[in-house]
Amino acid sequence: MNCEKHKDVEAMGVCAYCGKFFCGDCLIDVNGKNYCKDDVGKAFDEAKTSNNGQPSININNVSTATATASSGFLDFPRKSKIISLILCLFLGWLGIHRFYVGKAGTGVLYLFTFGIFGIGCLIDFILILLGGFTDRWGRPLI
Repeated sequence: MNCEKHKDVEAMGVCAYCGKFFCGDCLIDVNGKNYCKDDVGKAFDEAKTSNNGQPSININNVSTATATASSGFLDFPRKSKIISLILCLFLGWLGIHRFYVGKAGTGVLYLFTFGIFGIGCLIDFILILLGGFTDRWGRPLI
């Protein structure tokens, strides 16, 4: 058999869409199937609408969220070490630096005990300076 378009050239394969014979220059290989250059667009347009206008739903069970302490559950923005240090220095007795990093429970405790009588604020200030203070999700401050 000869190519449908080039009558003097031997056909190399059949178009999966129209069923006609074509040479290697006229065929396009898509995922293991050969299509002629005229029908390759039609085949994919037909595949898009083969669901009778219904959308195609692809489900893959790949989770991108991780529940580790190092990355955080939903990747909330990281908290600043400088801002935490300034808040602890000036408003530590109110626990504002603890509210800032998401530790609301101990923030309330600091609020009612005046920063656990100032000792808790001093310890937090030193921990923030040394890099040992973490946010609610266990991530170090940046």
